[in-house]
Amino acid sequence: MTSTPRLDSLTAGGTNAVFDGIRLADGHVLTLKTRPGADTAEEVFLYPGLTAPDAEAWRHEDQWEGWLTGGNLGEGSLYLDVPVQAVRDLIGQHGGEHEDQESGFPVRSEAVEAATAETIAMRALTERGITAYTDRDAENVWLVIGRYQGPDAFPPVDVPRAVLSLYDAEYAEDIPLDCAPELYDWWRVVTVDADGARKHLISGHVDQLDACVKAIGRWVASPQG
Repeated sequence: MTSTPRLDSLTAGGTNAVFDGIRLADGHVLTLKTRPGADTAEEVFLYPGLTAPDAEAWRHEDQWEGWLTGGNLGEGSLYLDVPVQAVRDLIGQHGGEHEDQESGFPVRSEAVEAATAETIAMRALTERGITAYTDRDAENVWLVIGRYQGPDAFPPVDVPRAVLSLYDAEYAEDIPLDCAPELYDWWRVVTVDADGARKHLISGHVDQLDACVKAIGRWVASPQG
């Protein structure tokens, strides 16, 4: 059995609800969060180049946090509820633990800092060739998309436009897009015609942004109504 003193120390004493790192013999790095004496690590983050085995122990990849960060966890992968023995086996597959466990580790908390809803939505719209603009009113923030996707200019109030916003369905209140989206939030898209009349276009759970973006794309491309 591969000797894993660093892992043994972390799992025995716990990581105090923060991530602590282990450098592998071949230079790869992982960090984990675990409670004292637990048989399972709550979270294990694998840095770039380190791939989880195709095994049941590594099935619980956290796609939700990946989505929150715009699909980018520092180009690494986060797994939930990984048995400590599976982590030990992975370390063994990479030659054990590195002799130097004192050098600075990458800061995972910075790598997975949650992107704002505005950043996530802007990226999704841009990937489909749709130009959007940020609008603000008091403490609220939303995105405005003109039907006429012309030169760089905020759509004036007298032309058709779509408005993408985020809201809390439980409390029926808007959420500024400059915050990170949360699990129970919803996207909402309304269109506004040249006379200011509003019409609901689509709503979707926070993980259904792609459907909302597609609906906006169809609206942008549709004949003027």
